[in-house]
Amino acid sequence: MDWLIAFVTHLSAPHWLAIGLVLLIAELSTGTTYLLWPAVAAWLTGLVLLFVPIGLPAQLTIFALTTLATTLTGHTYVKGRLLGAAGDDTMNDRAKQLVGARGVAAGGFEHGVGRVKLGDSEWRGASADAIGAGDAVVVESVEGATLKVRRAI
Repeated sequence: MDWLIAFVTHLSAPHWLAIGLVLLIAELSTGTTYLLWPAVAAWLTGLVLLFVPIGLPAQLTIFALTTLATTLTGHTYVKGRLLGAAGDDTMNDRAKQLVGARGVAAGGFEHGVGRVKLGDSEWRGASADAIGAGDAVVVESVEGATLKVRRAI
């Protein structure tokens, strides 16, 4: 335990930079961005220590404050910009992603019901329009596994 106390009391700029590197490697293995901000804070503490010789309490204070600041601003930035807009409610809903898609009637619609080919998939389709085989259609909505379509113009 004495070696740990000796190590902590003699932290220098290369130590802080190494701590930041270890945290960054741990972050890269998890991919959560939770360890990214303390890694940045450790590097900033090391950079400050390169130019201004300060004691351990000041080093720990700088590390703590920069960890808080980078975590708050970084988390906001990553959530808001890099991970996508919060208003995108179609990300995990394939049915909503199909609305507006263009396809082709796989066969003629009888009594308003038929098959619609979208990409390499075939879906059950329903329409109030008279749709024949090979007609282009546009998905208006999705109800369960049935696509409500209209003839494309």
